[in-house]
Amino acid sequence: MKKLIITADDYGMSEGVNEAIDAGIDAGLITSTNVMTNMPFYKEAIKLKDRKNVSVGLHWVLACGKPILSADEIPTLVSPNGEFYSYPEFRKRLRKKLISFVDIKKELIAQYNLYYELMGQPDYWNTHQNTHVDFGIYQLFVDTAAELGINKMRSHQRIYVKRSDDTQKMPLKWRILEPVKSKMLDTWQNNAHKKGVSSPDGLIVCLNNSDINNLEYLFANISWKNKNVGEYVIHPASKNDSPYFGKIVEQRIKEYEMFTSSETLNIIINNDIKLVDYDMGDNS
Repeated sequence: MKKLIITADDYGMSEGVNEAIDAGIDAGLITSTNVMTNMPFYKEAIKLKDRKNVSVGLHWVLACGKPILSADEIPTLVSPNGEFYSYPEFRKRLRKKLISFVDIKKELIAQYNLYYELMGQPDYWNTHQNTHVDFGIYQLFVDTAAELGINKMRSHQRIYVKRSDDTQKMPLKWRILEPVKSKMLDTWQNNAHKKGVSSPDGLIVCLNNSDINNLEYLFANISWKNKNVGEYVIHPASKNDSPYFGKIVEQRIKEYEMFTSSETLNIIINNDIKLVDYDMGDNS
């Protein structure tokens, strides 16, 4: 039997996000969530502290909202409006070497400290918008997490769901770059494992993005191969109540509806998939 972690990112971003994740946990579908301590509703996570069969992690943020530390303490991370630079701008500044690694680490530790004060040690870590998945800073995040004693993280290797429309081939650029990216992620992940960090075997990713809303197809067509534990990431919200939702407002609402539904749970069970948390053992 294959095992699946269903992770809802962004706990604390808004009331609607928290409400959707709470409902998904109550429905027995969401088995993992992660907390953005720089967001206004992060303290509501305290209700999850003693929940069984649910892992709660730290969702480090460097490109959304306001930092925990003042602009004077981490000047290379903060834009003139007092918030983090946008994700694209963060990437540009990183490549131009305008981002201080010292500033990054200070802010990561500040966010960790708020989490620890509220919840104790995180079950795992990852980053908002996968900010850490980049040359240079990936290792900084892994090392910082290891120093803080967080020994589990998300794997960014892929477990693909084949396209429902087999007549369309993936673009040539994707077919050339994907093996290179996969090899790079393998190397990074293996180095993290050498430091005692564990992770699921990979992320469930649909090759055809429109398949994400066809759960019956999705869960029946995961190409597990030699993988045993996958993670499927969602971003549900019960309402549009945050300026940080970006372009996926409708999808957030849709995921709230899908991942609070008993029909979804039945689909997963019928495909011989067991829901687990970051302990990667059976939930019961």
